[in-house]
Amino acid sequence: MFERLTESSRAVLLEAQDLAIESGSPSIEVGHLLYGCADATDDTARLPLSDCGITPETLRRLFPSAGQPPIAEIDLGSIGALGIDYNKVKESVEATFGAGALESAPDRRVRIEKTPRPPFTVQSKRALEQSLRVALELHEKRIRPGHLLLGLLRIDDDFVSIAVESSGATLARLSAAVLTQLSV
Repeated sequence: MFERLTESSRAVLLEAQDLAIESGSPSIEVGHLLYGCADATDDTARLPLSDCGITPETLRRLFPSAGQPPIAEIDLGSIGALGIDYNKVKESVEATFGAGALESAPDRRVRIEKTPRPPFTVQSKRALEQSLRVALELHEKRIRPGHLLLGLLRIDDDFVSIAVESSGATLARLSAAVLTQLSV
C-alpha cells in the first residue's frame, strides 16, 4: 500500500510520526494523521480542513505535551526576577505567530534522530486501509492526502469527531469538501 502514496502523502505520514515523537506518544494515532493532513502541502486535505477552521495549531492544542509544564505551572516570579516580562513576551509572540502560539509551540529540544519510529495503532492502520479503498473507489492509482483524510473520516474515532465538531463542521460537510477538492 505504501508504494501507492504520493510524495505529499508520505510527508503527511512523516509529519504524523514527528508529532507522535514530539508528544511522547508510543504510537502514531489517528489524531497524529489528522494533524499531518492539516499540515499537508497538498490542498486536497489542507484546504478543506482549514476552511472548516481545523489547522495544525488548533489540533496541536488537543494533544498533551510530553515533558512540558502547562503555562500555569511556569513560575512567573522567577522569570520576572530575571527581568523577563512573560506577558509582554506572550503578546509579542502572539502578534507575530497568532493566538495561542506560545502554548502550542513544540519543544524542539527533542532529539528526533535518536528516537525509534513509533508504530501505527490499529485505528491508524484502519484509516490507512480506508484511504486506499477511497482512492480505488475514485478510480485513482495513487493515494493523495485527500484520500488519507477521507479514510480518517470513515472510521469512527473520538479524536476526529471532537476535532471536527469543535470547529463547527460536520463529517459530511468536510467529506464533501474533500471530494470537491480531489476533483479539481
